[in-house]
Amino acid sequence: MKIKIDEIIVLDVETTGLNPEIDRICEISLLKFKNSNLIENFTTFINPESKIPSNISKLTGIRDIDVENAPKFEQVAEKIYDFINGKILLCHNASFDISFLKKEFERTKKYNLPEIKIIDTYLIAKKFFNFKKNSLHAISEFYKIEGTEHRAEDDAKKTFEIFKIFCRELGKIYRSISLNSLFLFRYQKNFFLKRIIFDINQIENKIYLKKVILEKIEKALNEKREILIKYMNMKKEITERKILPIEIINENGVKYLIGFCQLKKEERKFRIDRIEKII
Repeated sequence: MKIKIDEIIVLDVETTGLNPEIDRICEISLLKFKNSNLIENFTTFINPESKIPSNISKLTGIRDIDVENAPKFEQVAEKIYDFINGKILLCHNASFDISFLKKEFERTKKYNLPEIKIIDTYLIAKKFFNFKKNSLHAISEFYKIEGTEHRAEDDAKKTFEIFKIFCRELGKIYRSISLNSLFLFRYQKNFFLKRIIFDINQIENKIYLKKVILEKIEKALNEKREILIKYMNMKKEITERKILPIEIINENGVKYLIGFCQLKKEERKFRIDRIEKII
């Protein structure tokens, strides 16, 4: 299967933390590819208007001195808006990058996230492959794709290389139906349709963590009280679990709730994006 998109823009951001409500973008890379050729590169540090935590500097190598004279997001917002407006964006773990980008646009009080479509290599990996871990680092190591970790431009380049490999691998099994449904595959065994290209509304509704659920968990944590959740397991079965929340953790870009499960009578880990409802 050939990549049939005339242009695709690969996005990666580095941030001062994991919460787009309080943390900021400190580096962004937008790479525009046409027929697999890089034709435009917009990569820059962003002044986050706050100190970069030491753990983030250790992870990314980005220091306060690197960003102190960099443009603030509002100063490059128009360029970024024009760069991506109406385009297809390729990301790895789009819910992270897009949530930060959307919040930064909102802070300008002049721009909102423009109309875009999104392809997520994290979701492709999760739905069609069987990697031990679906992180960008793990998949890059598996395919021996080199580059500096946790730097926006190198991570964007790795994402595009992974995307090309995925297209080749999936092309051996699946047949592209049309340009408009480039990643709408029919799984022949179970006749199950799987989509991995989304418009922004689908991203917000189906991929992002459900904000209301996260807020309820955080409230229960603060109040140290039990909650009753409807949880979808690996077999896509919905069960009710009464748990006492202990903490929220992040592993490879995925948020988990650690809690004491009354059903199992032990401490368990629950993917927050699999919590369907809190009763």
